[in-house]
Amino acid sequence: FTGVDSPTGRVARNLSETDKQELLNAFPGGTGRIGADAEVRPVGLALRFGGFATFAFTATERVAASATIPSAYARFLLEGVTPGSAYDFSGAAGSAAWTREYALSAGFALPDVPVFRSWSAGLSVKLVHGFAYAAVTRDNTWLSAGSNGVLDANVDMAGVTSQSDFRGSPFPSPAGSGIGVDLGLSAELNEFLMAAISVTDIGSLRWDGDVRQVYGLGRMHLDDPMNGAQRDSLEHAVTGKTAPGGAFTTALPTTLRMGVQVELGKIKWVKKILYGEMTAACDFSQGFSDFPGSSRAGRLSLGLEYRPWQFLPIRTGVGFGGEDHFNFALGFGLKIWAVQLDIASDNIGWLLSHDSFSRGSLGVALTLKL
Repeated sequence: FTGVDSPTGRVARNLSETDKQELLNAFPGGTGRIGADAEVRPVGLALRFGGFATFAFTATERVAASATIPSAYARFLLEGVTPGSAYDFSGAAGSAAWTREYALSAGFALPDVPVFRSWSAGLSVKLVHGFAYAAVTRDNTWLSAGSNGVLDANVDMAGVTSQSDFRGSPFPSPAGSGIGVDLGLSAELNEFLMAAISVTDIGSLRWDGDVRQVYGLGRMHLDDPMNGAQRDSLEHAVTGKTAPGGAFTTALPTTLRMGVQVELGKIKWVKKILYGEMTAACDFSQGFSDFPGSSRAGRLSLGLEYRPWQFLPIRTGVGFGGEDHFNFALGFGLKIWAVQLDIASDNIGWLLSHDSFSRGSLGVALTLKL
C-alpha cells in the first residue's frame, strides 16, 4: 500500500491479476473479517486469606471494533464498474464499542469430596459502563452495470450509534450501562492434573444515551450521466439520513471456556529428565454473542510454559479455529522480588511473514505482589 522503490523514489505499484487474486483469496467463503481491540487495566487489587478465599477488585477499560466485509467490496475497488459487472454488497456488518468495567471477584475453596484432591469456585459481579457504540445493522446494497452502459443500484443500509457527552471528563455519564457475571469452577484431580470451566460476561448493556438511527435508502437508474436528477438520486441515497432513536440492548461477550492443565514436573518419570519446571495446558473457548471484539466461532488452544529458573518463565502455544484460524504465540516473564513483568504476543507469525493477511497482538502486564 506504500508503493515500491524506484530511482526517483517510491512510486505507485501496479497490481497484476495475480496480485488482485491474492487479495480476493483473503476473503474465505466470500467474506472477510477485520478487527482490532485494546484493553487496559489501571486498577487491579487482590487480597488472599490463607488457602480459603481470595477477593479482588479490578477496573478495566476496553475499546474494540470488528467488521464483516463481503468480497464484493474488494472486487469493486480492484475491477471497477465495467459493462456486465454486478456487485452484491449484502451481508456487510460491523460494530465498535468503548466500555469500562468495574468488577468485584471472589474465589473460595469448596468442601472436600472423594472425586477431587481439591476444588474451588469463583464469582465476579461487574458494573459495565458503555461510553460509545456504533453498528451497521443492515446492508442490502447492490450495483449492476448493463452491457449497454446502463447503471442500476439499490442502496439499503441502516445503523445505530450511542455515545456519552464527554466534555473532557475522564468519568463521563455513560451512554449505556449493565450488569455482568462470571462463574467458574476449578478442580485439582491429582498432584499434576487440573481441570476448569467458566462462563464469563453473562449479561447485557442497555444503551440510551444520545441514540441515533442512521440509514440510507434509495433506488437508482442511470442511463444518462448528464442527467442531474439521476445523479442526485444516488447522492441522496449514499449520504443517508440521521434521526433520533430509542434505547436498545446488546449482549455482553458471553464466552464458555474449559480446559486442563498438566504440571509435567510433578510426573515422576518426566521429573527425572526435566531440568526446571514445565506446565502444559489445553483450552477450548466458545463465544455466544456478536459484541465487538468477540466471536461465535469456537477455538482450541495449546500452551506450554517452561521455567528453567523460577524468575524466568518462557511461554509458547498455538491456536486453531475461531476468527484467527491458526496462531503461534510466544512470550516470557521476569520475576524480581515482588515485581513480575509479563510480555507476550498470541500471534507472533505476523512479525515473521509480511506476505500474509493476519493480525498483530501484544500483551504487557506488570504485577506487584506484597
